[in-house]
Formats: sequence, C-alpha cells, structure tokens
Amino acid sequence: RRGCPLLVVVLLRVSDTNLLNMASASAVNALTVDPSEVTPEELEQSAATSIANGLTPERAAQVLAEDGPNELEQPPRPTLLMLFILQLVGFVIVLLLCAAVASIVVNGYGPKKHDVLSYTTGMAIFIIVLINACIAAWTEHKAGDALEALTKMTQASIYVVRGGKEIKVEVPTIVRGDIVVLGTGDVVPADLRLAEADDVKVSEMALTGEPDDVAKTYKNKPKKEGEPEKLTPENMVFSGCNVTNGKGRGIVVDTGMQTRIGRIAQLIAGEDMGKGKKKTCGCLPDTGANATPLQVNLERLGARIGVLAIIVCVVIFIIGVAMDRRDPENLESPSWLYMILIAVTLAVAAIPEGIPLCVTISLSIGCSDMVKKNVLVRKLAAVETLGSASVICSDKT
Repeated sequence: RRGCPLLVVVLLRVSDTNLLNMASASAVNALTVDPSEVTPEELEQSAATSIANGLTPERAAQVLAEDGPNELEQPPRPTLLMLFILQLVGFVIVLLLCAAVASIVVNGYGPKKHDVLSYTTGMAIFIIVLINACIAAWTEHKAGDALEALTKMTQASIYVVRGGKEIKVEVPTIVRGDIVVLGTGDVVPADLRLAEADDVKVSEMALTGEPDDVAKTYKNKPKKEGEPEKLTPENMVFSGCNVTNGKGRGIVVDTGMQTRIGRIAQLIAGEDMGKGKKKTCGCLPDTGANATPLQVNLERLGARIGVLAIIVCVVIFIIGVAMDRRDPENLESPSWLYMILIAVTLAVAAIPEGIPLCVTISLSIGCSDMVKKNVLVRKLAAVETLGSASVICSDKT
C-alpha cells in the first residue's frame, strides 16, 4: 500500500509530460489566437517556440514535413504540345478541320481522284490551321518561360534562430514558429509577428498598393474607438514585402499559401489551384470562362457559319436529289452521290479558313510591339482584351 501513491505519482508525472509534449507538438499547427492582438511572449508560448533560442532543428524538420515547403503553389504549367492541342479545340478550327477532311474525302471519290491538284483545298486548310496553332502555342509558351523566370527573382535564403544559433536557411524550409532575423534589404519570407523592432520600415506596395514605407513596432497598440481597422497591423510584417530600414526579429505565424500573398495567389489562379477544374473533351482544361470578347465573337461567328452552311447544304442536297441531278461527265452515277459532292463543296467554300490565321497574326504583332515596351503578355488573346478596355479605374499608385 505504501508503494501505490508513489506509483500513481510517477504515472501522473509521465502522463503530464506526454501531454505537454503533445501540446507543444500541435501548438504550431493550430494557433487559436490572432497574432497581432497578443504580446510576443504570449505568442511565443502559444506557438511553442522561443524568441531567444527558436525552434530545435528536429522540431523544425517535423513541422516542415507536416506543413510542406514555404512557397506558393503553382498550377501545373501546360506543355508546348498541350498548348498546341488547345489551339485546335475552337469551334471555327474544328469546323475547318471537318471541311478539310470532307474536301479530301469527296475529291477521293470524284472523277479527278488521281489528280493531285484536286486535293489542294483540303491540304491548304490543314496547313493554315497548323500554322495558326503553332504561332499561338509558341507565343504563349515563351511568355510562360519569362513569367517562370520572374518568379525566381526572390530572396533565396535568410537568417533564422534555431537551437540558440543564428543560421542561414533556404526560404522554402522556413516553418511556423521559426524566429526570423530581419535586416535592411531583406524580403520578408513569411507572415511574421514582430518580437523585436529597431526602427523597422517595410514597403507594403505588393499588398496595399501604397508607395510609402510603413513603420513597424513590436508593441501592441490598443485600438481607439471609432478608428478604422488597418489592412496591415503595425506589429506584423507580411511575406513578399521589402524591409527598407532597421532590423528586428519576428515569429513566423503563416507560411506558403496561408500567407496573405498566398491568398492573393489563390484568388488569381482560382481557389482550387488547378485541381478539379472542368475539362474539355474529358482531358483538356476548360478555358471557356476566361474567353475574351474576340474569342466569344469568333465562336459565335463559327457557329452561325457552320449552322448556315449545313442548312444550305442539306437544302441543296434535297433539291438536287428531287430534281434527279446527275454528274454531266458520268450520267450513270446516282444523283445522291453527285449531290453529296456538290453539298460538301459548297460547305468547304462557305467556311472562311483565313479568319483564325489573320486574327492570330494580328495579335502576335500586337504582342511583339508590347514586348518592345517591356510589357509581357501571357495569353495571346489578352492583347485584344486590353484593347477593348474603354475605362481604366486607378488610384494614385
């Protein structure tokens, strides 16, 4: 009996230790407080870190494995082949391809099937469609290369406190609970709650659009009654902002896509970041929601031309069969075969195969002119969208 209380105490202490370890392990994963409304000491305790010593290397590695790297997710970039295929799914292009195939098939069964020149129309349409798709795909692919290079123009590493030492780490390896050391010229690698600030000023133009530097402090300032809420608290600095003056330390509260700049990236790229998006033909991305006015008008024009061509061809076919029109060079052939050749020939002639190529070349010329003025156009059709803007609303920035 005398040994039982001791055993109970030992078990309770072991249990308490395990609970404390579990609590500290999960504290960084879910901060239940607003970092800007608590003191650095309270946040230090809530995040299970130390302003003086930072996280241990083992703990940092564990959080990195749970949260993933501190970087913005990017939707999968389409390959050059995918961009080429995407140029072939428009209604006008599909109509042209059908007309080219029909022209070749009809001439293959016609009286001049052994004459190579009889296939000129179909082959010309194929060549025009391929040239159009190649120009558009290559232009968009090169713009993607340039944009990818721009995303790499960020600070690659920064100093953090881990295990009581200041060490230089890669920005993608920064985790919640890390203590980041900031200095003039640094780019803030994640959303931080300042724990120390010595005349710190940052440029928040990327978030607010304001060109003036913003002074920061580690102190909590009580909100005055009637004072409007600020977009960026004075005791926090955010990912992507430049430190223009002073030095300080901050506790990482959000990384990657959970930062404010990450939420902006989600709004730009779509909430699902390329996952679960609608597909065209079961495998291609559906870009119909982002179609420009020119693309919409071309689709409507193609639909109208296609419907009218089909209606006219059907009417001509019915009238020709009813009047028993036959091939003058081969009166023994059935009238329906001759009228099919006539109807398909009319359909091919009615479709304007030069429209897509003319539009693509015009947009490419506009894109080239804008590149000369240091304006990078990611989507070829965006040139026309910018040209159709009649009013641009902008503030002083």
